[in-house]
Amino acid sequence: MLVDCNTCRGGVYAGRTSRMIHPQHCDNAILSPMAHGHTMTVKSIVLNVVCVFVIAPILAALILWGCWVLIPEQPPPPTVGSTTSAHSAVIRPAPHTPVSGRTVYMANCAKCHGETGDGNGTETLDRPARSFLAGGFSFGNTQKAITRVVQHGIAGTPMPGFAGTLSPAQTKAVVRYVLNMAPDVAADTSASELVVEDRPLVLRGMLPARGPWDQTQPRGVLLGGTDGLTLAYDTDDVRFRTARQGGFARRTDWEGRGGTPIEPLGQPIHWSSAGPMFFKGGDPIASTFKGTSVHGNRASIRYALPDANIAEWGAARARGALAGYARVLDISGDAAGYTMALPAVDPPMLLGTQDAWAWWRSGEDLIGVRGAAPAAGGVSLPANGEVEVLVLPGVSDAAARAAGLPVREVAS
Repeated sequence: MLVDCNTCRGGVYAGRTSRMIHPQHCDNAILSPMAHGHTMTVKSIVLNVVCVFVIAPILAALILWGCWVLIPEQPPPPTVGSTTSAHSAVIRPAPHTPVSGRTVYMANCAKCHGETGDGNGTETLDRPARSFLAGGFSFGNTQKAITRVVQHGIAGTPMPGFAGTLSPAQTKAVVRYVLNMAPDVAADTSASELVVEDRPLVLRGMLPARGPWDQTQPRGVLLGGTDGLTLAYDTDDVRFRTARQGGFARRTDWEGRGGTPIEPLGQPIHWSSAGPMFFKGGDPIASTFKGTSVHGNRASIRYALPDANIAEWGAARARGALAGYARVLDISGDAAGYTMALPAVDPPMLLGTQDAWAWWRSGEDLIGVRGAAPAAGGVSLPANGEVEVLVLPGVSDAAARAAGLPVREVAS
């Protein structure tokens, strides 16, 4: 702090040194060695304040701005499944692992067909498994035909269906693997063959006799499903004839003056007797053909009884590892009092009921019915509703027992 000199009015006190600074002409002048230094200290204080509170923040802001703008941004470190470039980083999904047809084959098929596909597997069968190395397949050597076999099996044989076991990708992979085992054989591309693709087919015409005990049916219907199942019916008095698996049909019925029968291409897996299908009070009742229809993935035949209308369709079905087929009757009106014969050639034997199903054995076939009560010679139809007839061809008692189905009682 500086104050005026009381003696000469020209000097000042230096606050920190308590010395009086006089001009040179003053007798009391005592020259302080710190006088000049204190003058510089005040200036330094002012400069320091300006630097700290004004210039320094400005410089700091300029440095930060320069770092943000001038230094290039570094790309993020690469991650798994991604690729980076100098200007961008693209994240890609992990690669999809393809399904191995050999892996699926070894896990599900090799025990019967052999590791090499030669038909010599480790499983004991009542008939030999197919050798893929020899070529030829039960229902055709196309990818679609083999896919149907893998999904639905072959009724009457130890070949089960894997529709509930293998995914679509696994099925496709194992079909390709099996096809590669076989020698190249040209598929039948005859123009007269009708092939079921993505929609069922219905074919009307003359049906051939099923054997020496049968006659040609001039008016018949074939219902061909996308699952490889074909059902044949007479239409004069509607009755079920035959179930086949495999190809659909070849028609040459426009040839010859009198026409020729349609040639079903699938292999027969089951057939019914030529007797009437419906009875009332013990008397046969004729059913009247009303037509056919295709809705979505289902082909149906429609017919009528005197008091009821029936729409019937079929599909490949299985019970556990046992492959077969089902006929489903959708009944409207009033069918109470009518009896339907079972689709059997040999007289059926009632085995018992189980979980809403009644089971019969006819020769080597098992027949199950749901939705209708057992009756003499067949089942009693309900007034309306749905009745399902499941046929498992070629099933031994041992196979039935393994599937948890009723078997014939053996006298001790």
